Amino acid sequence: MKNLTVTFLLACLILGCKTETEKKSEEVGKDVIEILFQVDVTEKDDLEYFENGIIPWVSIENPDLELNNLIGKDDIVVNSNKATLIIDYPLNNPVEFTITSDKSIGFTRKELAQNISIVYHKIYEVEERTSSVKTIPIEEREGLINRNETNGKYGIWGHDIGDLDLSAAVVRKMDSGEIKIELFIES
Repeated sequence: MKNLTVTFLLACLILGCKTETEKKSEEVGKDVIEILFQVDVTEKDDLEYFENGIIPWVSIENPDLELNNLIGKDDIVVNSNKATLIIDYPLNNPVEFTITSDKSIGFTRKELAQNISIVYHKIYEVEERTSSVKTIPIEEREGLINRNETNGKYGIWGHDIGDLDLSAAVVRKMDSGEIKIELFIES
């Protein structure tokens, strides 16, 4: 019994000790919300791939084709009319972009998907203008047809914008009150 008590106390002591990073992660983790971007299947052919009738992402290149069937498209998912997107995929040089909602109460799921698409289009446009290494057209690529790495402002590698889909986002309210949004991008 004494060994069990000592073991229990040691476990509590170890679990109670946190590194500075863990403490900061907890502080940053306040008011964390996960947003899913799922689309109801409308095409019979899509049911072969998505048996449950739900596509677990929305296109970044052209979300407008899917937004009418976006599940919860009109739900307010970010309760602030200003937020910062953290864009790190597929970039060698991650970047933060501030977005603003048309609504004072915050972003709907649909509006957030549209804003993310707009930001990605800007990133790809700036990359093309600032890179001395130009993107090899898909019809000229050999072997694996991934996008070549370019050396522009963001250093895009591996994927054209048409390869990217948005599956989820994590919204965090920082201690400063700023809203930061991390994206889960599929390719």
